[in-house]
Amino acid sequence: MYPAVSKNNPDFLQAGNNMIDTIYAALSESVQMYLVTIARLRENGQPVPLFRLADTLSISPVSVNEMCRKLQDQGLVVYQPYKGALLTDEEEQRACYILRRHRLWEVLLVEKLGFEYDEAHDVACQLEHATPNHLADRLDAFLEYPVVNPRGEPIPRNDGRVPVRPVIALTALAAGQQGHVVRCDVDGAARAFLDVQGIRPGAGLVVLATAEGGVLIQVGAAHISLARNLAEAVQVETEGKEGTYPAEVQRKPTPIAKNEEASNMQVKDEIMVRHVPLNTLRVGQRGIVVRVGSKGPVKRRMMDMGLVPGSEVSVRRVAPLGDPVEFTVKGYSLSLRKSEAQEIEVEVVE
Repeated sequence: MYPAVSKNNPDFLQAGNNMIDTIYAALSESVQMYLVTIARLRENGQPVPLFRLADTLSISPVSVNEMCRKLQDQGLVVYQPYKGALLTDEEEQRACYILRRHRLWEVLLVEKLGFEYDEAHDVACQLEHATPNHLADRLDAFLEYPVVNPRGEPIPRNDGRVPVRPVIALTALAAGQQGHVVRCDVDGAARAFLDVQGIRPGAGLVVLATAEGGVLIQVGAAHISLARNLAEAVQVETEGKEGTYPAEVQRKPTPIAKNEEASNMQVKDEIMVRHVPLNTLRVGQRGIVVRVGSKGPVKRRMMDMGLVPGSEVSVRRVAPLGDPVEFTVKGYSLSLRKSEAQEIEVEVVE
């Protein structure tokens, strides 16, 4: 039996953690991977869409659908057709313990051993299953109790609680406001694009101007325009308490001078210049979808095919007469008429 003591008592926490270690050890690594990935992707208590789970795990949507139904039969997840999957309350807590170990290893590998994040993430996926709780506690203490991993994602505490860190979308900042990036809620090509631009956790920025279609920001010495859909995925913090977060998240942006002579129309033009209709891309060119302008069934069909904001699309071939055009999205080929492609706005990836 476990000691009947307060939940704040270290003996109680250790007993609970040991029990979770035992329970999780009985699950296959494949099942653990699903549960932890759902915990990682869920936001504000909303179900994780199956297409996003499939993208993250690099598994076909059909396989993910089948597995989520099996996990629901086992009482591990709540599967909602057309919405996605959520962990049960009990599994959410268990997954947080695994997620804690994963993100602690990411901090160690990136900050202490100099790994690139992607490599650190892959190694952490292996280490998380072989890390007993007492080792995780020592790792946590050695790293001086980090609150977030190198991507700004929260690290659960040893009692299963996830620290709440107040952040707002970049689009909520007004012109002239400063902040620093906490996390970027995008994957794949969109994340790679932001990373190349220097928009990553810890980066200081200042909003130069806003417009209906996006924002113009300064990161370092660079002026960068972002479509609204992409800017909404960048979560920032305008204030932070010294000593609470890792050093790379505490960096403050360097104040810059605003160009007060630029009119709103000039700013809007500068923001939109990098965004072009999909039908203007040449064969081999790539872009990130920032807006789907069609309406009704046509728009729904495009989004069902994977043409959603943040997804990468490339031109595969053009018909001899110029219409239709074949594109590649998420590994699938699809054909669109130029008139349809013209309704999709993309950010060109150089």
